Amino acid sequence: MRWVVLPLVFLSLGLPASAQEAYTCWADQVPDPLTGRIETITRCRVAGEIVDYATEYEVPLRLFAAVGSANNGTCWYWSSVWSGWEIITRNADGSAFLGFDSDGVPGGPLNLDVTYPVCTSEPTAAVSGDALAWDLIRDYVHQQPGPNLNPAVPWGLTGAETHLGLTPPPPFTDSIVDPTGEVLDVTGTVAAITVDWGDGASLTFGPEVFSLLTGFPDGAARHTYEVKTCDPPGSTPRCHPSLSSYPLQVRFQWFVQWRVSGGDWTTLAVPDTVTTVAYPVQEIISVLADRG
Repeated sequence: MRWVVLPLVFLSLGLPASAQEAYTCWADQVPDPLTGRIETITRCRVAGEIVDYATEYEVPLRLFAAVGSANNGTCWYWSSVWSGWEIITRNADGSAFLGFDSDGVPGGPLNLDVTYPVCTSEPTAAVSGDALAWDLIRDYVHQQPGPNLNPAVPWGLTGAETHLGLTPPPPFTDSIVDPTGEVLDVTGTVAAITVDWGDGASLTFGPEVFSLLTGFPDGAARHTYEVKTCDPPGSTPRCHPSLSSYPLQVRFQWFVQWRVSGGDWTTLAVPDTVTTVAYPVQEIISVLADRG
């Protein structure tokens, strides 16, 4: 996606371009001096000075994609020095889907496919280990719990056990050569599974009992509901006063760590993933029939 060339001339605040100068370029927004409208430009630091261009195509030497940190977090920018990052596709909002060439040879195989926004202030080249670890493990920790309930929705019964079966994903281990040439190791696992039955009761299971979450008939996750739900709630005295179904929640708690070239492990904060199931519960009442 080529950026539209702006119909105005920006004043160069730096020195004339030279192939010997290092360029670091990012996207910035400035008002058009004629219309006052905000326009996106390519702003570069060249030999310690700032130079503005309408687009990156006006920069007088070849530019390469790079990844660093700016005021909008981890982001991509342009550099006159090849860093190993290559753009696969660019999006209309300026973000780019990139790959990293870890063998140090331009045009080699790409790995660590990620999407980053374009830098909107002057970037620094360093990319945090947290950011690289997150990119590597993102799909793994986005997995949602998939509980198997017996009785299934909508056949929950008061006074009878509801069984929950669940198989968490296996542990994750992967490594990659980061942009500085160091080896980044990342590990992750489900550290705990919490089942909130929706009526105030909950259970938390550690990895040592994951194999017991087998569901019906003898799995470890089971619960007995005492009050039926009705739609609308509270429509009879025997109904739950505020719920038409119980909000049964199952939560994966993640534990993720990364290290660089065999160094100390650093814990990466990862939010829980949660699945909520609307679980209605019915009631069966036995009555005696007079057969005469």
